[in-house]
Amino acid sequence: MIKFFGAQVLHDVIDRAVQIHGSLGYSSDLPLEDMYRIARAARFYDGPDEVHRVSVARQVLSGYKEPPGKWPREHIPTRRESARRKFAALLEAATTDV
Repeated sequence: MIKFFGAQVLHDVIDRAVQIHGSLGYSSDLPLEDMYRIARAARFYDGPDEVHRVSVARQVLSGYKEPPGKWPREHIPTRRESARRKFAALLEAATTDV
């Protein structure tokens, strides 16, 4: 996951810095122009982002097991109401104006 997110964050940070500095950030007067080229190329070094996304998705979903039975066992509104009763005091304290 770091191959995808690391390169993307690096590119986004440098891109924002170039945007902030305007045309000066894109000129060779600042090191941002060189950093931008390196950051853009870093997104290709290990392969396209889509390949990394698919690889991560396969790893995450490899442990997935379909629940037994034809229909889901848990009813969301029932679980929501149960949680509201269980945490009623905390919800009341968090939503009351002090």
